[in-house]
Amino acid sequence: MPKEASPVACFSVLTEADPSAVPRVLEIFALRDLIPSQIHVTRSGGDNLRAPEAELTIDVQVSGVGRDASEAIARKLRAIICVHSVLTSERQPHSSF
Repeated sequence: MPKEASPVACFSVLTEADPSAVPRVLEIFALRDLIPSQIHVTRSGGDNLRAPEAELTIDVQVSGVGRDASEAIARKLRAIICVHSVLTSERQPHSSF
């Protein structure tokens, strides 16, 4: 019988368009010895990084993280000074054939 794969924790982090935002977010995962399976960063609000409406959306997916750990990570992410909001979800991993 195949072993059931653990769910993938998904984090969507909205931050100021600050050059330190991405490393600050990724540091939270590194401190827990976690290597994300996927990272995607999108800048919005125009080309001027100093515009008040400029933001980054940082999407991070991590396998093998339980619900309690996922909630703890989200709390740490929300405490980062440049973070506006953090959304979390969980998805089932893609099955491999």
